[in-house]
Order: sequence, then C-alpha cells, then structure tokens
Amino acid sequence: MHLTHPIYARIARIASLELNLSDRIEMQKVTVRDPNSELLNYNPTGKVPTLATDDGFIVSDTRIICVYLNQFNPEIKLFADISDGFLQQLEGIASGFIDGIAVWVRELRRSSSEQSPGIIELERCLTTSRFASTRALRILDYFEKISDKFDQTPKLAHITLASALGLEIRLPELQWRLSYPKLAQWYDEFSGQPSLQATKPDS
Repeated sequence: MHLTHPIYARIARIASLELNLSDRIEMQKVTVRDPNSELLNYNPTGKVPTLATDDGFIVSDTRIICVYLNQFNPEIKLFADISDGFLQQLEGIASGFIDGIAVWVRELRRSSSEQSPGIIELERCLTTSRFASTRALRILDYFEKISDKFDQTPKLAHITLASALGLEIRLPELQWRLSYPKLAQWYDEFSGQPSLQATKPDS
C-alpha cells in the first residue's frame, strides 16, 4: 500500500503505527496544490492523505483511511463503540478543531497580500481579548472543561485532538498551554506515546 503523508495526514500515520501496519505501508511525501504533483497520479482530487491500495483502489479522507486500515487489525479498535456517545462527540469536535487549525496554517503560509484577515481572525487562538469569539478559543474552552474525561487510549478522537494541538510546533500563534493547563497535562502525557513521537511535526 502507498500512503501520501504531508503533515495533515499525521492522523493516518499514527493509526497505521497503532495498528502495527507500518511494515505493510510505503510512505510517500508529496506536494499539494501543484499541477505537477505526483499525488495526482493516485488521486485526481489532490487531497491528502491518500491511500493507494495494492489492488488499485484509492482511499481518500483521513477517517475513511483509518476505517480501511483498522480492518487489517480488528483486535485493536480505533473507533468508539456505537454506545460510547462521549468519544463519538469528542471525535467530531476534534475533527472540526483540526480542520480550523489547518485552514489557519494554510492562510498564514500565503503571502501577506493574499491572506484573508477574516479567515485568520475566525480561526486564530492568539487574540488581544481572552474572551474573543473565535472558533479555536471556543473549542479549546470546551476541551479544557471536559479534559478530566480524557484517557490515554489511542482512539481516533484522542489522536485527532493531539495532532491538532501538536501543530503548536509549526504555528507559534497557537498559544494555548497557559490558558488550558489540564488540557496541556493530558496532551503532554498522550504525546509521549511512540506513535506520536515517530510522527512529530518538524519545527
């Protein structure tokens, strides 16, 4: 199998390690938003992550890839049971959080003349007002309030949340630790797991 892995695909990479499938997957770095990208040979949408299977199928979207990979090691359950409403809720909100952070990162990487102040203000965590009504702050407030319910089990919900918080390495504006000490304590312990250390983003 082939799995493309720019930074946004970290969740799928962690999942492959937790499922002990790393020896069955060949990782490949690609460029995105590039008409000459090798990624387009696998996935015409140009989305990452992309999984190309040995039998010629293309699997796209992080969660769908993780579901696909989980079937090769079903004894490890990355997903919440249907009866576990809390984990399902956490997975959905963590997914929205990482989507917002990813938009923010992409916008800041554009030249200043092309950036959208509206998008940056919607997603940003660094604001002059602690009570600014931005998506990132609202979600971080929520996570801090429920962080005592988090555990260290590498479910997709936890992996997604940790991957989003881990972007602090690449995004100095993502200053969340001082305001969210319980969340920081959970994150520091969870991110010490080998699969997260092996996929830690470069600074």
